[in-house]
Amino acid sequence: MSFFDRQSRLRKLINISKFLELNIDDDNTKCCIIAVFMCDDIHENNLEFALMATYQSQPSVFTTALNNTREYQHILNLLNFEISKPHC
Repeated sequence: MSFFDRQSRLRKLINISKFLELNIDDDNTKCCIIAVFMCDDIHENNLEFALMATYQSQPSVFTTALNNTREYQHILNLLNFEISKPHC
């Protein structure tokens, strides 16, 4: 996935989170966004469903394991940057 595609996908997930009235500043919400973002098998049309399903379940063992990966930390930095932008 190109940088532009990854950035676009992340922005879509941020917008979906806002639409669903999820607390975008909450660490658990961020973890759910990143988990869905990282799963390339989820089609763009299914991001809202996948995010809601992930948010409702939030298995702590998996979220803790995910939090400890380098890829998660990298995407978390990108997510925080996108959240802080005025257009989001």
